[in-house]
Amino acid sequence: MIHPNRKAQISKLAEFIAYEFSYKNLTLLNEIAQFEDVPVHYDNYEDAFDGMLLYDIDGCDFHIHINTDNGNRQDSRRGRFTFAHELGHFFLDEHRLGLKYGLLEPHASFHNLNQKSLIEEEADYFASCLLMPKDKFRNYSSEYRRLTGKRNFSLDILLGLSESFKTSVLSTLIRFGEIGTHEIFAVVSKDNLAKWYVKSIDFPNWKFKIKVGDTIPQTTVAGEYYSTENKKYTGIAQMSVEDWFNPPIDDNRANRKMYEQCYYSDSYGYVISLMWFD
Repeated sequence: MIHPNRKAQISKLAEFIAYEFSYKNLTLLNEIAQFEDVPVHYDNYEDAFDGMLLYDIDGCDFHIHINTDNGNRQDSRRGRFTFAHELGHFFLDEHRLGLKYGLLEPHASFHNLNQKSLIEEEADYFASCLLMPKDKFRNYSSEYRRLTGKRNFSLDILLGLSESFKTSVLSTLIRFGEIGTHEIFAVVSKDNLAKWYVKSIDFPNWKFKIKVGDTIPQTTVAGEYYSTENKKYTGIAQMSVEDWFNPPIDDNRANRKMYEQCYYSDSYGYVISLMWFD
């Protein structure tokens, strides 16, 4: 886990770069690489990696390699995150200098929510801040409601942010959990198993009923999806707090209406269960 002081340092650097190279909400990654004279190579590397930053000793320069075989197409949302991640390795001094002077071995970067090293977590966080700067992200969260006339919170806000910033729904969700404008709890599942969860700091710190690797409760929207041969329900459902949590008896916050709405990724097979209160 990244230390808060280190996160603040990474965020400051990434967001400074983002504001220097942006058009509206879009961070211009190609312009950043061109300005730093870092060639970017999109090629077929089978399943070897998603992205990799390499130092060429003979040419005394860095190169970014991005694997299109894993879906990292140029300007695709997955590809943009991979690109931003490798820029993180370049801009973070400890990463860049470590590669340049042989203190770090060149390593393959993968899109993997679990089992990441600290250096990969730092590059992921840099990418998140570079693609979704805090002020722009929060401002658009509020602006989206005004533009669409949708005053109530829903999954649509995350989808609108994902579209505006050209980021994946999953990376947008993780960023929203950290700096968003509404309290949320979300579970990412695949094959009826919980793989990851995201909790905003203002969401009640209740005991969650399941752990990573456990089966999704059948009484939830996501649970019904898995138990009904993957029948999708994309609407907003009012849920009982007890479907997902064991709240303290004396916590009045459990009396509020809680909602669940699911996002289904056909490309990668995961389901996001997004929960929030009025």
